[in-house]
Amino acid sequence: MVLNLVKESLELTTKNNVSSWGVLMDPEGSKPTTHIQDTLGKSQFRRNLHQRGLKPTSSFNSDPERLIGEIAFQLDRRILSHVFQSQARLYGFTVLNIPEKIIQVSSHPLIGRVDEGYGLHVSQRYTDLMGRLAQLGYNLTLHPPFTEFIVNTYGILKQRPDSYTAQKMDYNNVYVMREVIFSTAPGKLVPDLLLLLSCLSDMARTDRKPLLLW
Repeated sequence: MVLNLVKESLELTTKNNVSSWGVLMDPEGSKPTTHIQDTLGKSQFRRNLHQRGLKPTSSFNSDPERLIGEIAFQLDRRILSHVFQSQARLYGFTVLNIPEKIIQVSSHPLIGRVDEGYGLHVSQRYTDLMGRLAQLGYNLTLHPPFTEFIVNTYGILKQRPDSYTAQKMDYNNVYVMREVIFSTAPGKLVPDLLLLLSCLSDMARTDRKPLLLW
């Protein structure tokens, strides 16, 4: 019953969702714009960045590609941590296998009895979050495998930034992170990378926590 509820909710979300290949998000991550605005959006964004006195620091020069992978990785971890709040460890959990993992965490490890109340609670957290991210353009069919592709292609940061440094401030500045994506990623990947960043930014604002968590 729990799995059926999850599947039905996700089918509705997917039907109402629009494929984001070629979608650009605005700087606040609130509304998608068409791919036709790609060039204009990029130049306008850079003007806004400089007007705000923001620019990527030399801290990104050593490994900006890994930072792109870190954005994707952090979004997946953020989604999983939100859905499975009571799980201390998320080894083996992916956004792609969330429905199966909901059944797993809802079942008694010895007798296999399902705690339907807990399963429904976790399922509701999942469907609510996916509905919210879908409004930003997140597509359950496209973006979980896209995220895995980005992490596998670019890797993640080798070490955490030191506290109270300019580097850590940049890592938590969505405008600077957008500029890293614009200046580093191939053009065809930029729209969906911006969407992942927008989703991560939205979750950070809702959680009232930094953009990147360690």
